[in-house]
Amino acid sequence: MIEIDFEIDFKKRLISYNPQGSRKVYSINEFYSFLQETFAKPQNMNYEIPIEAGSKTKYSLAGGWTMGEKALKHLKGGNLVLEVRDLDGSKFKELSESLKTD
Repeated sequence: MIEIDFEIDFKKRLISYNPQGSRKVYSINEFYSFLQETFAKPQNMNYEIPIEAGSKTKYSLAGGWTMGEKALKHLKGGNLVLEVRDLDGSKFKELSESLKTD
């Protein structure tokens, strides 16, 4: 189950993969839906949704959220754009992570 496989640290704005998880690889669309549903819960509505959809296969992490490398390895089927920021918070680079298609 995706909610067990991915862990969300709301204070650190970090999404990581649970090493005790199922080891399943999810589509980026499934991951997007999971995050939308998680952040729509009443206890999480004070937090900014960490992902934005540009298309069915292109998504961006937003609001200073980051993902662990292991979490990225458990996603497939699209592009995830990650922002890199200076210490003062200004964006200076975007990295596009192409996720495997199989």
